[in-house]
Amino acid sequence: MSGRITILAAVTLFASLPPIQAGGQESGAVYRVPIHGDIELGLAPFVERSLELAKAAQAGVVILDLETPGGRVDAAQRIANAIGDSDVPVYAYVNRHAYSAGALIALATEGVFMRSGSVMGAATPVVGSGEKAPEKIVSAMRSQMRALAEARGLDPAVAEAMVDEDIAIPGVVEAGKLLTLTTSEAVDLDFATEVADWDALMAHLGLDASQRVEMEVNWAERIVRFLSNPIVAPFLLSL
Repeated sequence: MSGRITILAAVTLFASLPPIQAGGQESGAVYRVPIHGDIELGLAPFVERSLELAKAAQAGVVILDLETPGGRVDAAQRIANAIGDSDVPVYAYVNRHAYSAGALIALATEGVFMRSGSVMGAATPVVGSGEKAPEKIVSAMRSQMRALAEARGLDPAVAEAMVDEDIAIPGVVEAGKLLTLTTSEAVDLDFATEVADWDALMAHLGLDASQRVEMEVNWAERIVRFLSNPIVAPFLLSL
């Protein structure tokens, strides 16, 4: 186990090094950052690097393309902090699913756009066995979701209901059921704006889609993502 932790720490260090500045990018470009699959420790430095490169290139906006079942809360919190510190406007594009930690990341941005037929929510933290995390962890997640909603002028109870099934909101969700919003429901509650697809999002924001810069995970981030994958990590620990 100590060997695996040492390797993971070393690769994470490489992934966290200051980014090499990108050259030849026009100012005002749209940086598209994919957040696909499980959210784990390799994803946080990737998003941080993307935001730094966007700042260095004087990008106009960063769009987080979300299609995730969720993942590690600590990684999502690190991403949320990077979004909050970004000098470039950051928006979320929910491209089908933004569950759990993905919902937290979406709410950390300046605005959420949801593709038709998408869903967002179900943010109760769980432990490795898949069971609900202790109340201490749930309370921290609930408070963070509430704070993010308050910062955007949204109903904090809706954000909390994504974490805690004991919260009831008349006409939205009853007690005992965890809140997951469809696109139309999120629009009705002012939590998102509906767009048909990526081109519609660009048109809505008044952006030039031809200036899109697609960010990709580098080798160090890819290794960290592999080693911290919820399926791979337990297997390596057993070895």
